[in-house]
This record gives sequence, structure tokens and C-alpha cells, in this order.
Amino acid sequence: MKPKVIRMTEDVLIEGCRKNDRRSQRHLYEKYFDPMSLVCYRYLKDRDLAHEMVHEGFIKVFKAIHQYKNQGSLEGWIRRIMVNTCLDYLRKEKKFRSQVEISEAYELAGDENHLDQMEAEDVLLHIQSLPEPLGTVFNLYIIEGYSHKEIAQKLGFGASTSRAYLTEARKKLRLSLARVQNQERRVNHG
Repeated sequence: MKPKVIRMTEDVLIEGCRKNDRRSQRHLYEKYFDPMSLVCYRYLKDRDLAHEMVHEGFIKVFKAIHQYKNQGSLEGWIRRIMVNTCLDYLRKEKKFRSQVEISEAYELAGDENHLDQMEAEDVLLHIQSLPEPLGTVFNLYIIEGYSHKEIAQKLGFGASTSRAYLTEARKKLRLSLARVQNQERRVNHG
């Protein structure tokens, strides 16, 4: 006989977590572990470290669950905690201390349709290849939807620096993707 699977609604999970119910905490953790691992991996580029930050992030989630006001999605609230956990780690490890010289920003013309043909995993690899803090600014602005002012506050530099890092990140991504596209053209025509 199979064990009985108990499905909990999100409201029941939240209420259980507020009461420190271990079963509710386990269900919430299991429900969001995979998507939050992907979030952390985008920032840390190391699966083991990403999993460690997910664990640390969930400790923060369980400690702060009483602050969740049931407004907006629970997943979005948890995501913000995970992103902040990763940023705390990167700040602690001084990943943002090194100065990166920002070259004059310019737009590169490229085949935008090429992105449509690439697998999401391939694009993620290109994003992960961006040096710090370019990759983090790109993730925060493009993927997470933070403003430059919010990014600047979180990372400890000015909003104009955030914009410059984003421009530089986009430039590097276009160059990287253009190289792949050119290699594929050579292979297909060569």
C-alpha cells in the first residue's frame, strides 16, 4: 500500500510555517527548492553554492514568514529573499569590490532572431559567463525587474554605474552570441 499523499493549499502551508510546523516547512521547501535553485545558480554560477544559498534562504523564509502579508505571490516573495541571500554572499565575498572599467557604451547590430533559435539553457550559459558585477546587474535588472536605483542601493554603487554595467553586460552578451552565430554559419556553410 502506497503512503497517503497530502496536498496542502498555499494558505495552509503558510499558516503551518507560521506555527513552525515541520511538515508544512518541508512541503514549502520541496515545492520551491528547484525554482529557487535556478534563481541562486544565475547569481553564483556554482550548483553546490547555489544549493547552500537556497538552504540559507529558506532559513530566512521560515524566520520571516510572519512578515508575508499574503499580497502578491508567495513565490515572488521567496524569490526576493533568495536573491538578497545571494547578494549578501557576493558582498561578503567582496565580489563587487573590484573596479571594472566601463568602456564607452555602444549598440552592436546583430541578428536578434538568433536568440529565438537558441535554447534557454544556452542563453543562460552566456549570461553566466559575464564577469562580476555585470552578470549580477544584468540578472537583477533584466530577469528580476529591479530598477537601477534599487540595484545601486543593494550593491553599493550609483544608479549611473548600474546603467553602465548593464550596457556593458548587453554589449558582452551580443559579442558572445555573435561569435556563436558566426561559428554556426561557418560550420553550416563550410
